[in-house]
Amino acid sequence: MPCPNLFNRICDELGEDIDSMLCKELKEHVENCEDCRCCLKSIRKTVHLYRKLPDEKVPADVTDRLIKILDESC
Repeated sequence: MPCPNLFNRICDELGEDIDSMLCKELKEHVENCEDCRCCLKSIRKTVHLYRKLPDEKVPADVTDRLIKILDESC
């Protein structure tokens, strides 16, 4: 399971400048934490696949299954 404190900080600081100390600390943490790297890889893969979808409404059951799978993988 990824470090919960890391993702809380990311959510709290979404408006942070990419060159800020916080962003540098987060990047360093992810580089040194296998669980967080795995979760980040899963998120990137999901975003990549989502972007390939045509502009159609995704059925609610598909969305629910995806959220469940993401919760289980992280």
